[in-house]
Amino acid sequence: MPTVRTTMQPDKEIEVGDAEYLDLDRQGLLVKEDAGQDVPPATAAPATPEAPPQPAAVAPKKPGTSKEN
Repeated sequence: MPTVRTTMQPDKEIEVGDAEYLDLDRQGLLVKEDAGQDVPPATAAPATPEAPPQPAAVAPKKPGTSKEN
């Protein structure tokens, strides 16, 4: 039984059968480890979220140019 790491839980090694290994590999869910590559820790902080976009500034209407008057 191969021992693998998945992209869903890269910090945990799991044992899978041959058919499950082929299925996970086909779906691209296996972590491909290079020699010397560090596994990210399970307690890594999430990425800092981007600030929400600010609304565009609206120029004040000039008096007397509206047809509502």
